[in-house]
This record gives sequence, structure tokens and C-alpha cells, in this order.
Amino acid sequence: MITLIIWGLIGLMGFCACVQLGYYVFVFSKFGFHKAEKPTYNLKIPVSVIISSKNEIRNLQEFLPLILAQNYPDFEVIVVNDGSWDETADYIEQLMKTESRLRLVDVKVEEKYQKGKKLALTLGIKAATHEWLLFTDADCRPLTENWIKEMSAGMTEDKEIVLGYSRYKRKNSFLNMFIRWETFYTAMHYFSFALNRNTYMGVGRNMAYRKSLFFKVKGFASHLHIMAGDDDLFINETANASNVAIVYSRDSYTESLPKTSWGQWWLQKKRHFYTGKFYKSKHKRMLGFFNFLHILFYLSLLATLLIGLKYWIFISAIFAFRLIVQGIVLFKSMDKLRIAKIWGFFWLFDVLMVPYYLSVGIAGLVNKKLKW
Repeated sequence: MITLIIWGLIGLMGFCACVQLGYYVFVFSKFGFHKAEKPTYNLKIPVSVIISSKNEIRNLQEFLPLILAQNYPDFEVIVVNDGSWDETADYIEQLMKTESRLRLVDVKVEEKYQKGKKLALTLGIKAATHEWLLFTDADCRPLTENWIKEMSAGMTEDKEIVLGYSRYKRKNSFLNMFIRWETFYTAMHYFSFALNRNTYMGVGRNMAYRKSLFFKVKGFASHLHIMAGDDDLFINETANASNVAIVYSRDSYTESLPKTSWGQWWLQKKRHFYTGKFYKSKHKRMLGFFNFLHILFYLSLLATLLIGLKYWIFISAIFAFRLIVQGIVLFKSMDKLRIAKIWGFFWLFDVLMVPYYLSVGIAGLVNKKLKW
């Protein structure tokens, strides 16, 4: 009886490994081995950069000048002051005296009526004078002066959405390393699915879409009752098989400061999983099945080791095969997003994704209401 149980666990472990490797080979490798075409820059495309800010004057003072100094001929920067009680409005108004490209949208909203960033972004979009809207956050900085130029390479006539990459600043801590890993891991997912013509999300720290697309779907109307999701839920609703471009050249990156405590980061990621409940059904199935198999693989591995260690050859063969294929795809993807220096720890992070899914994921999914 014990032998049958052990072989059943080995079979389960093998099944989980094979299906997960199917994702790596047929989905994630699309990004890992993707060869980007030489970009064609149409510098005649005017761009509106939109930043929603709430009590972030220090970040604006540090990063806004970098955005205003972008090497691009035709762009405007709209800062939406989302009910701040610091000196944000005064700072922007003072800066506007010397920066003709800068505009301010001042939102006076009572705290009890707050709906996340969606109202602020909607007012910013309405104020934009250009068709292409490029979004980032007040705590983000473009890595180079060519950020707008690089992102504009995806703004072609046949596209309505451009997905970019936003990384977190490197610091010397294990939390920072895991945050950067998880950020890369998420980006690999949404870039890969986009290349498979099945886009499901984007990150508001660095993405663009057409103003006409926003009004075509009545903005955030379909998920206005949800506090979060101004980025991923909007992309999940509007993306189709042909209207999305991805840009991942180094000059297209933005960078922000990560959370400095596990508790802060846990709350941030719980919000992400909360909004995931409202994705299209096909996306929830695909992502949920992959994450479920990830957990099940390690649970079956642990159970097999506990009661059937003498079958270590079969266990090792399955584990090693999964690790090799996974490692190749991850290295190629990490190299593209300039994070390959921590590739040697991918096996550890892969294990840690189990408690991550079981804690953050389940907490986010079972939440009935998002708290800020």
C-alpha cells in the first residue's frame, strides 16, 4: 500500500512538472527567446505623460525634472494632484513658470469619497491634449533621457497599448532581492502572454495606451467599484490579440524604490492578488492552474521525500529535469531584463513562491473588500 502511495506521489510530481514545463516551453520561452525587431522611432508622435501624485512632493522634486528633461521633441507632462495636503500644488505651479510642457490638474476630493487613483487618472486623461498617454508614478524615475523615445517605438498605427517594464532599485537585503525577483517574474509572465497574443495585465509604473481606447470603453466604468486595478484591470479589459506591443529595451525602463519591510510589501502584493479575482475567466484559469501546480509540485516532492526517500533516483530525475528547463528559460528572460546577476538563486526563489502563493495569494483572493 505504501509503495502505491509513493508511486502515486511520484506520478503526481511528474505530472505537475510536465505541465509547468509546458508553460515554460510554450509560453515563457516566447519572451526568453524573443528577438526584438530594430525599433523604428516616429518622433512626430506627440505623447502625454500622466502622473498621479498624493502627498509625494519629495518624489516629484527628485524625479519630475528627469521626466521633463526627456530627449523627445513633442510631449507634455500632466501631474494630477490627487487631494494632497502637502506642498505639491505650490511646487508644480512654481515649476510651470519655467517649464512650458508641465501642466497641473488639481483634484479636491474628500477622503471619504476616495476611489483610489481612478478619479485622478480620469481627470488627467481628460486634460491630456495628445492621443497617446504614457503613465508612470510619482516615485518612479526613467533610467535614461530616452524613456519616452523608447516607449514611443511601440506606438504604431495598429497598436493601442504599449507595455513596458518597471524595476525596483537594488539594495543590499534579501527582501530587496526577492522583490526584484518577483517583479521580474511578473513581468516575464505578462510579456510572455502578450507575445502569445493573450495579454492579461500591465503595470501602471510604465505603460501607455491611446486616449481614444480609454473613452471607447468608458474609462474605468466596468471596475470603478474596485479601488485598485487602474492598470491591470484596464489592460485586462481592453487588450486583444493584435492591439498590444511590448517594449523592454534598457532605455525604456523606469525604476522606483521598493518597500523596506516584509509587512509593507505583503500588503502591496495582497492588493495585486485581490484585483486578480476580477480578471477574465480564461486568464484566471491559466494563471491559477500554473500557480496551483507550483504548490502541488513542492508538496508532492516533500511528501515523497518523507515516505519514499529510497526512490530518490526517480525523484531527483524529475526535479533535475524541471530545474534545467526552467533555469534555461529563466536565464534568457532575466538576461533580457538585466537581472541575470541573481539567476543563481532562482531555485531558492522558486521554492519561496510556495509560501508566497499560500500567504499573499490566498489572503488577496479571499478578501471581500480592499483596504488602503
